[in-house]
Amino acid sequence: MIKFFRKIRQNLLSEGKTGKYFKYAIGEILLVVIGILIALQLNNWNENNNKTKLGHKYLTQMKSELQDDALMLDNFIFKLKKDLKNQEAALNTKDIARLPLDSLKMILNSTNLDFKISELTYNKMNNLGLTALSNNDSLNSKIAKYYNSYVVSLKLAMSYIFNDLVKRQNFYFYEQDKIDRSGQEFPSMYKESEEESEITLKSNIVEYVYSIKGKNLISYDLNGKRYSLRILSSFQKKTTSLLKAIYDELKIHNPQLEPLPTLHSEIKEITLSQDILKNYIGTYKGESSNLIVLMEDMRIYFELPDGRKLDFFPYKEDKFFSKSAIVKIQFNKEKGEIKSLTINGTEFIKLK
Repeated sequence: MIKFFRKIRQNLLSEGKTGKYFKYAIGEILLVVIGILIALQLNNWNENNNKTKLGHKYLTQMKSELQDDALMLDNFIFKLKKDLKNQEAALNTKDIARLPLDSLKMILNSTNLDFKISELTYNKMNNLGLTALSNNDSLNSKIAKYYNSYVVSLKLAMSYIFNDLVKRQNFYFYEQDKIDRSGQEFPSMYKESEEESEITLKSNIVEYVYSIKGKNLISYDLNGKRYSLRILSSFQKKTTSLLKAIYDELKIHNPQLEPLPTLHSEIKEITLSQDILKNYIGTYKGESSNLIVLMEDMRIYFELPDGRKLDFFPYKEDKFFSKSAIVKIQFNKEKGEIKSLTINGTEFIKLK
């Protein structure tokens, strides 16, 4: 091709057609410039396409991490609420000395909030020099603010709370000699029988609760739980907000993207008729055990081996949740008939 263009230039010069030569030369230069521009455009397109694919890959990984973090936060928030409720209920009784030992122990229980938020994908992104994962400026700004501001603040708060927990544990295990937190695993270590030890322990806890130091530490622990609950609930909202923003961005490229799981804290109880609820009654067979679903007072429940009942409450027609544990149930239908139930990912087949 180069020889062909050179021959044309030589012929024009040899024939003395200087004007045409200059016109031709200018045209050739324009062709070269256009070719360079096209090559640059193709190169930029390839680079942008590669960045889009890489951004999509990291957004997918970030979504998975945020989803796990949101579920983990859900568990900690649930436990905090449960511990607070039990502790406040025990302290609100008219006569603490009459409480059973288990209830007295609840007054002293602290909640361990030692956990870490995943930053793996965001750190990878920074190490590669990526400043954005999509063409969505709002999403990119949201990602940067979440990891550079919200996560940093959470880590500082949780570090402070965890240090307080360590101090309280050190006090109970090493500084005081009244409250036994070890449990009577080896009876030979105790001079008293288990029953006598429990009576002594109960008396000591009551004495501690009424003491000035006991009241101060219990009050401090309660305030710490309330503070932690506010911090985690606020951070969970920021986590789910970013998770949903990333999910919406990914769904543009993949409309078949699997829906996000429903968090326990997002569930709203609904009311179902007796005709709907009675369809769920029956025995469901699992790999190692069976589940019996019964109904009483417009509510379904599992009957546990020790005779206790575990109630479940509907948040959709075929989905139920527990208020006493992080447990969700889905009843699975085929042609309008209940065939099985899934509890936290494990399936049980309904027996006829």
